[in-house]
Amino acid sequence: MNTRAALFRTIGAPLSIETIALDPPKPTEVLVRIAAVGLCRTDLHVMRGERRVAMQPMVLGHEAAGVVEATGPAVEGIAPGDHVVLTFIPGCGVCRWCAQGLHHLCAEGPRITQGPQLDGSYRRRDAHGEDVGAFCMIGGFAERTVVDRASVIVIDKDIPLDLAALVACGVPAGVGAARHRANVKAGDSVLVVGCGGDGMNVVQGARLCGATTIIAADIAPYKRELALSFGATHTTDAQGEALTRAVHALTDGVGVNHAFVCIDPATTLLPAFRATQKAGNIVVTAITPDTVKQIDVPPLELFATQKAIMGAVYGFMSPRLQIPALLRLYRAGDLKLRELITRTYALADINQGYADLEAGKNLRGVVVF
Repeated sequence: MNTRAALFRTIGAPLSIETIALDPPKPTEVLVRIAAVGLCRTDLHVMRGERRVAMQPMVLGHEAAGVVEATGPAVEGIAPGDHVVLTFIPGCGVCRWCAQGLHHLCAEGPRITQGPQLDGSYRRRDAHGEDVGAFCMIGGFAERTVVDRASVIVIDKDIPLDLAALVACGVPAGVGAARHRANVKAGDSVLVVGCGGDGMNVVQGARLCGATTIIAADIAPYKRELALSFGATHTTDAQGEALTRAVHALTDGVGVNHAFVCIDPATTLLPAFRATQKAGNIVVTAITPDTVKQIDVPPLELFATQKAIMGAVYGFMSPRLQIPALLRLYRAGDLKLRELITRTYALADINQGYADLEAGKNLRGVVVF
């Protein structure tokens, strides 16, 4: 069949809205009609050339939800009509990590920037017959996509699909970082640096964990204001050494138990590190451009303060477990999803959506079909 999609062709250029050919699903694959897809900053890094992918053209988009239209003959437990969330790291089910229930560490994860399907072949072609890749093996910036069953999670049909898309990436990344990576405890203090798609959800996660001091740091006034409604107790626009001083002033000179670096780790990690108390945790949820090879933290300072610096992808928990749990929290009224969406866009307006993200206008923009 043919489907409209937004193709990444050239670094620094707008995405190109084109009609491409989409092959039917192979035995272990699923055809999904995309209902909504979030405009995540990770795709913007690809468009800028800051996160390299192995091929062009490629359909970007990985924070997606939709409705199953067809399945391959080897697919079980997924049927036409099912509502699904797509996971940007597949859970192959057979590697050493998946066997332990650690699907966020799946051995196939490093292949998500390559372009082919999980089986190594392609399902998309442009008007010239050239193979088109799928970012994260999803290619969500399209009316329809074909993905392996390893990337599909069936959800309840009462969840609005524009909200379900958010739990494909940004929400578990942030909430999970607080709950599963840092293991924030009741009464803890938390610093969140960068209150965008990840950071605002760290604020939510810290609130769910019972943190009593949640400091939201962002240069955008409206994001600081929003952070208060998501659970922050204090906000600041301080950066660099001023951020460290501001946090110490709010914590009697001790620092926070946990700091989360959710924007530009190259410049924000060291101030966040120094704003964290001895034996505290610093969790990095943001990615850096490929050109950034190191972040300066004095080794003696790391040794003497006994702090832990750690990364968190997918909130450091299997999306197959975490996504249904997050949707239960939403249904119970304990997790904000609708409030995360600043604006919705048509596929034809996707480049405006990313311009709005770059301009700091959006917490989360969502393309709705």
